Amino acid sequence: MYEDEAELASQTWGIHPLGQLPGVDSVTYGIVTPGPQQPTGVPLLQAGDIAGGVVDQNTPRMIDAAVHRRHQRTSLVAGDLVVVLVGRIGDAAVIGAEQHGWNAARSVGVVRCTEAGQQHGIGTWLKWWLRTPEVRARHLESSAGSEHSTLTVSTLAQLPVPLPPLDLRTRILRTMRLVEERIELNTRIAACAMELADAHFDRYVEENKDATRSATAIADVGEVVGGMRRSDAIEGGVPVAWAAPAEVLRHKLVHLDRTDQTTLAPPHVVCAPGTILVAPRPGGVETVVSRIPLVPGRGMLALRTAREADSVWLLHELRSRSKELVSTAQGQQGREMSRKAFSRFTVSWPDSSDVREPFARIAMPLHERADAALEENRVLETLITTELTEMAEQPKGKR
Repeated sequence: MYEDEAELASQTWGIHPLGQLPGVDSVTYGIVTPGPQQPTGVPLLQAGDIAGGVVDQNTPRMIDAAVHRRHQRTSLVAGDLVVVLVGRIGDAAVIGAEQHGWNAARSVGVVRCTEAGQQHGIGTWLKWWLRTPEVRARHLESSAGSEHSTLTVSTLAQLPVPLPPLDLRTRILRTMRLVEERIELNTRIAACAMELADAHFDRYVEENKDATRSATAIADVGEVVGGMRRSDAIEGGVPVAWAAPAEVLRHKLVHLDRTDQTTLAPPHVVCAPGTILVAPRPGGVETVVSRIPLVPGRGMLALRTAREADSVWLLHELRSRSKELVSTAQGQQGREMSRKAFSRFTVSWPDSSDVREPFARIAMPLHERADAALEENRVLETLITTELTEMAEQPKGKR
């Protein structure tokens, strides 16, 4: 214990395997067989609950309390680092007081910190180190490539982690925490801007009931594009962002500004920024709008329009009719969007000059405010990962 504290307080440089890093107590994975859902059980953290460095605790799966008691090694404690081991490998978050006492699934790695490690912010340090281009290029992306990519606990435990002198580490950790606070605030700003746009849409529909009764098929107001599988071997293809349905479903904001994976695709199938993406979930359909060029994944659909005002109206129209859009899903348990059924789905389509364009003039500045908040988040994230990368590349003679 005292040796652990001494190394964490040292003013010298060190590089350690993650599993042997001062401040790390253990590295393990979650429950292999959690059993069926139990409405009154213990929350189970799954890989899909970790996104963008935070835990989504809105609708966790629940497991039997007896199963939880048999797996106390992964009974989560505030300060634990949880890492995605399957699919989006390397995405990580630090467990807060809200998730204390949950358990973890097999798809999640659990890095438990010592008391000294928690005091020195080792969980936060590791979370950001896992996001650096250095780590992703050399240790994670070589294992990535599909939703079934797997990071083993042994590989995670062997990941080299720099431990700079205490003074430098303390300064960077302080910056990390300030950045995280700002990112959280910006995320709330983006979400509130879209809630306000949705509210304005509801008001426009209510105040223009006669005009909004005018309905037309989606195919008549936009181009419906089907999704495609991710591929690394398409002749003449160019690398571009690839959006899996799961990304749309777990995305909590209206604007999709990044994806976890890329694909090779012919230029003509790449959807421009401003494309609407729809993906089915039990009981509804999630709708977002892209802010980057991308290719939609198989199972979802993209909707392209010629005018931004049309896209804004359709986005909020589809968001308001999530449950009705279930009728356009197909396949086992309605997990895929039917291009044919979606194209025939009728939406309200009032006269542009009377309703759609006035609404767009109200909604578009709110979308721009959300975009600005998310852009600031990207800049802040780059600030941290760039500093960590440059720190790790310092000549050994200066350490």
